[in-house]
Amino acid sequence: MKWMSTSVNIGPTVFVGEIRGHKLFGDVPPDLGGHDAAMIPPEGLLVVLGNCMGMEIALACKNKGLPYENMRLEVEAEWDEKEHFLSNFKMKIIMPQELDERGRRTVEAGAKLCTIRNTLLRGAEVALETEY
Repeated sequence: MKWMSTSVNIGPTVFVGEIRGHKLFGDVPPDLGGHDAAMIPPEGLLVVLGNCMGMEIALACKNKGLPYENMRLEVEAEWDEKEHFLSNFKMKIIMPQELDERGRRTVEAGAKLCTIRNTLLRGAEVALETEY
């Protein structure tokens, strides 16, 4: 299965990406010439990683009848400004209550199903084509 999104410039530095009718906006702060109208893409990556893992854990917990409502995920990474990449991702999963061993295994198994995490771990290739 292939997925395809489209990103379109809708302001000086504002882009909107769309896939399946859903939209995600990006912008840069004023010191970079933007209006700070949305997250910068590296921030968006952290959010998407947390959302992806959270949804997978929620589905796993729901299927096993385990509590997950109000679960939180904190994601951080180091930014290499010179080389323009993020590294040393750290994730913290905060469950709403203590879980037994079965529950902890369910959370860990759900976390491992996160497509964004798995993509980052595998170092996906990105082909670039320019059309004028």
